Amino acid sequence: MSSRPGAVWPLVAVFTAGYLASYLLPTLVGRLSAQLGLSATEAGLVGSALLLSSAGAGFALAGRVERLGPRTPARAGLVLAAVGYGFTALAGSVPLVVLGVVVGGFGSGTATAVAAAGIAARRDPHRTSSLGLLTVSATAGVLYLTIPHLGGGHRLPFAAIAVVALLVWPATARLGGATG
Repeated sequence: MSSRPGAVWPLVAVFTAGYLASYLLPTLVGRLSAQLGLSATEAGLVGSALLLSSAGAGFALAGRVERLGPRTPARAGLVLAAVGYGFTALAGSVPLVVLGVVVGGFGSGTATAVAAAGIAARRDPHRTSSLGLLTVSATAGVLYLTIPHLGGGHRLPFAAIAVVALLVWPATARLGGATG
């Protein structure tokens, strides 16, 4: 991973897209409960599936990012997040929602693992990780303030996460390729 000063913003962008679902989890779980008629426990299990899938991707990928290069796994993670959360936004049944959440969570975890590995390789990782946390907090804050005014249901928050993943895609061009 490069520690060039100009390489900070792509890492922060990928981190934001990868970590956003975790930040919005209380809203996601609450809206799944209301929209699909799930109990709080059942909706919480769906949220736990998202987090478990994300963590699984992180554990599987974290040690391999340097060898693979950050660009390809970041792009794969963003695509999986966009497809999974986009699918979840369109799904109306619990099994399809769970499938979408697991795919999206795996994508989120992949993007977060790539960003975290890149941030850790920086000369000043604390500053970069703080910037990443501030950026994802600001993005989640905007969504928390905006989404309730646009309607209820689970579709909008999941669609918003998918759109953020797509918007971050161009930043991956600034990430390095495989090292060999």
